[in-house]
Amino acid sequence: DYFGIKLPRTTGEQAKAGTAVTVNELQAGDLLFFKTGVMVKHVGMYIEKGAFLHASTSKGVMLSKLSHPYWSSHYWKAIRIPHFSQ
Repeated sequence: DYFGIKLPRTTGEQAKAGTAVTVNELQAGDLLFFKTGVMVKHVGMYIEKGAFLHASTSKGVMLSKLSHPYWSSHYWKAIRIPHFSQ
């Protein structure tokens, strides 16, 4: 609401909502998608310097690094939402 941007509810639909960007092109506000299971996807928001925010069911909102072995092995794609990134 703060930015006036409407995103779909599911990660699968969110992944289709913007323009694909490579890891080397990441900017603050880009959405990062991970495949964490056969049908399970997870989304986070890129902050800077390889860090992203995401919500954990057990730990709440977390700051993690893309370079962490778990996240780097489950990375799927990144998108940029128009008018959201810098």
